[in-house]
Amino acid sequence: MDSISNGFLAVLLGPDGAGKTTLTTRMKSLAPEWRFTSLQPEDLYPIEQLECYNWALQTHPREYVQHMAPMVRTSYFLHIIALEWEYHIRPALAENRIVLSDSYWYRPAAKEFIHNPSSGSIMDGLADLLPEPDLIVWLDVPLEEAWRRNGPPTVFEVAGDDTTYPAFADFQQQVLDDLHDQVKGIPQMVLDGTMAADELARSAVDGIRTIARSRGTRAADNRK
Repeated sequence: MDSISNGFLAVLLGPDGAGKTTLTTRMKSLAPEWRFTSLQPEDLYPIEQLECYNWALQTHPREYVQHMAPMVRTSYFLHIIALEWEYHIRPALAENRIVLSDSYWYRPAAKEFIHNPSSGSIMDGLADLLPEPDLIVWLDVPLEEAWRRNGPPTVFEVAGDDTTYPAFADFQQQVLDDLHDQVKGIPQMVLDGTMAADELARSAVDGIRTIARSRGTRAADNRK
């Protein structure tokens, strides 16, 4: 993997139901100069001069993904991961900003390896194309609590048709094990996801800024 020469890229990881979206929403008010990204359609569009992609992102509900043929399904994930990198993460890093990506390519790849094993050889190529982040931020929440917060799981949060807690916990643990393997060797910070929401957001922002400063990046002090 290539390293990042500008800005500071942090990646937020945790199980489904951990509260990643809620956390980043609260962090945005504390660090408005940062760039927050994810693979959710609302975070990917609009993309200037690529109106066809805007249309596809807005009119392509994720529920359709489960019906895609294996190669098409994997290609779809590669496509939206590339959109996030090329049009959102890379430009922000070039502006020397701090970027917090919800899961980057790691979590989608871990899930796809389980849901669609034939994707392995294609997804493995991502590691050679995308740079390694500066920091992994783990949102640590017990799986029982994640289950309670998450509500009934979708087809993307379990491995089959079983939507009981044991099936959810087994799938989430498989994903977490794969994630730990993927990010081995990258600097990491662990957040207690059971903290009060405002305290958690402040702890996350302060922690990322401190680590960014220790790396000598000016991004930690930018106010845009």
